[in-house]
Amino acid sequence: MNRVQSGFSLITAIFLLVVVAALVAYMTNIRVVQQTTLVYGVQGARATQAARSGVEWGIYQSIVNGSCAGSTSFTDPAFAGFNIEVQCGRTTHIEGTTPIDTFQLTAIARSGSYGSLDYVQRRIQATVSQDPP
Repeated sequence: MNRVQSGFSLITAIFLLVVVAALVAYMTNIRVVQQTTLVYGVQGARATQAARSGVEWGIYQSIVNGSCAGSTSFTDPAFAGFNIEVQCGRTTHIEGTTPIDTFQLTAIARSGSYGSLDYVQRRIQATVSQDPP
């Protein structure tokens, strides 16, 4: 008795082909999502460092140079693509007979267009004062 089984192998092969193609598409999607997440994480870290750079620049300007402009755009070649804004406020109080200046600094680093997926912003604040004589 010789039975002929035709078509069964074809159905199995098509099923396996569809399953393998679905797995490949899923793995590719996971890879793209991981890569995008990594890029956004790196941009966030760069924005944090750009804001820190702005605060350090503001501290230098206020303590060493004694200048405290209300709001200043600051550029650093190390952070190309970032707009860094440094805001400074000054208050003076008297300790004994000595006036002490206190500076409130805020640095905001931005990259990309607000509302787009590549937009990133970080804000760092610091308060510094001059050493009393």
